[in-house]
Amino acid sequence: MAAAFALGLSAPAYADEKVEMKDLPAAVQKTIQDYLAGGTVTGIDKESENGKTSYSADVKKPNGERVEIKVAEDGKLIKAEGDEKEVEQEGEHEGED
Repeated sequence: MAAAFALGLSAPAYADEKVEMKDLPAAVQKTIQDYLAGGTVTGIDKESENGKTSYSADVKKPNGERVEIKVAEDGKLIKAEGDEKEVEQEGEHEGED
């Protein structure tokens, strides 16, 4: 019982929450729209990791290709993967060396 109680108090360092496009900050919506390229958003997760929030959108392009777009809370693109021009900017917006 004590173990269950202790586990209940510890918050995970990483958490996902399903959200809808209308619930996103305007800057995040704009970045996702810019990368849709005529595709459709099939799902969005709000991700919190170590106190930082980002959004991951799953996109299905008109040709059937699936792409994941990860956007910071301020609207900056963090990563777009699944297409021929993968963009990786992880850590750049955090001021890491």
